[in-house]
Parts: sequence; structure tokens; C-alpha cells
Amino acid sequence: MQKTLKISWTIFEPLFGFLIMAVLIEIGLGRAGLWPTALETDAPLKILGLLVLMTHITITAMSLSFHRMHTHQGVKMHPAIDGAMQIWLWLTTSMSKRDWVSVHIYHHAHSDTDLDPHSPKMKGLGRIFFLGVYDYVIAKSHPDVVKLRKKIPENRLEKFIADNLLLGPILMVVVYSILLGPRFGALLSVLTFAISPLFAVGGVNALAHYIGYKNHVTTDNSRNLGFLVPLNWMICGELDHNNHHAHPKSCSFQHRWYEFDIGYFYLRTMAKMGLADLKFVYTPKKKNVASPVVLNLNEQAS
Repeated sequence: MQKTLKISWTIFEPLFGFLIMAVLIEIGLGRAGLWPTALETDAPLKILGLLVLMTHITITAMSLSFHRMHTHQGVKMHPAIDGAMQIWLWLTTSMSKRDWVSVHIYHHAHSDTDLDPHSPKMKGLGRIFFLGVYDYVIAKSHPDVVKLRKKIPENRLEKFIADNLLLGPILMVVVYSILLGPRFGALLSVLTFAISPLFAVGGVNALAHYIGYKNHVTTDNSRNLGFLVPLNWMICGELDHNNHHAHPKSCSFQHRWYEFDIGYFYLRTMAKMGLADLKFVYTPKKKNVASPVVLNLNEQAS
């Protein structure tokens, strides 16, 4: 008797969403003349512009999906949106939800102690900024992180990504080479893969645990650097880091009127469109929304 193959729509829905997003971006950039070619004299400027755009898209996907939704569960986005973001991160960073979330929970549980894989206080600013991605890779193998990783739920798409991490960057290199040619494709590939080590794993964890101001008293050295507006926009409000460490469940990192969290603006816009459900939002008038917590290593972040 022939078996009927059943394929769940939960895998194809985010893939479909990602393809739509990729096509719209390509059409838009193409019409605007932003795709660089070897014959253009302003190609380096276009490469720089694309790098800034790619950085914002990549860190925004990481902040909204891996960080605010899956680690701290402050928001729940539509599966198609979240899936598209995870596919983008797979292509540009070779990271999976399983690894990223488990390491980040461990970071919060041991922030700025000897066990923290991301602490400039313990390891030095230069080490975290330039070699933070190395510490991230090492942290994935820590026994407590492995225990956490086994407790993190995954759908079929997330499991496929986690089991095929290197395939993502390979596909991205091929796409870049087709769109931009071998020379610029290779260059932008290298720059794209440097985004997460420099701006996320290194940049945020290094700078925002080293210098800046505090809105809240915490047990770690987390700081706010949101006044660096262009940089904070580019990395999706993640520089308001003391706000986040004091109230990790909140999907908004903006705690003062002069702080701007573009990530929360995106989430509010999606919520108005029915594409996101804001679970926890810190406001000065309701300070008990998400009180400071020490995460239990035996549980997923909550």
C-alpha cells in the first residue's frame, strides 16, 4: 500500500515569507540602482550602503526573533515573520535559535561573573569585542548550555537550520556571486559574515557592559549607550542594555523619553497589523511589568 507523503505548511509558510521579502528587496534595490557592478565607479559606496542596510536587517532579525521573542518571550510574532528572520540569520550568520538562545540564557544567569562568556569586566574589552564570537562557540559546548539547549523547543524548520548551519552561508555566497559577480559577491559575503561578530556578539556585549549610563541598579555592569543614535538604530536599540538587563522580559528597551528603540517601533507596527502580540512592555508608570530576575539554568528564559 502506497504511503501518502504529508508535508506540514509550517515549514513552507516562513520560506514563502522569506522569498517574498527577498524578491521585494532585490526589485527595490535594482530599480533604485543600488546593486553595485564592477563597471561602476561608485561601487565601493554602494557596497558600504548595502553593508549598513544588511547590518540593520541582520541585527534586527536577531534582536526581534532570537532575543526578544525566543529567549525572553516578551513578544510573539507571526510564524511567517519569525521564520523569515531565522532563515535570514541562518544565511548571514550561520546561527540557530537552539544555540543562540541557550548561550544567551546562560549569559543572563551569570552576567559579568567568571562564568559569563561575554563579560568585558572579566575578560577585557578587546577580547570580547574582537574574539567574542570565539567565546560564543566555546560557550555552546559548556555542559550547562548543552542542558539548556536540549530543553528549547524547535519546529521542523528550526531543527533543519540547527542541523545544517554551514549550508546557510554557502547559499548566501552563491546568491551574492550571482547578483553582484564574483569579486563584489565575495567582498560583500565577507563583510556580511563579520556583522554578527563585530556588532552583536562583540559590539553590544563589549561596549554595553563597559561604558555608558545606568537607569536601573543591577548586579552586573550593563550600561546604556542609546545616545549613539546612528549606531543604536543600526543594531536595533540593543545599546539600551542596562534597561534590558534590569527588565529582560520587556520587548521594549526604551525606558526614558530620550531613548529610542527602533525594534520596539517595528514590533508595535506589526502588532497593529495583527502580526505580533506584545506580551510584556516596561513603562515607567508600571514598573512591575518585568522585575529583575536571575534566570534558572534548569528552565528556559521567562
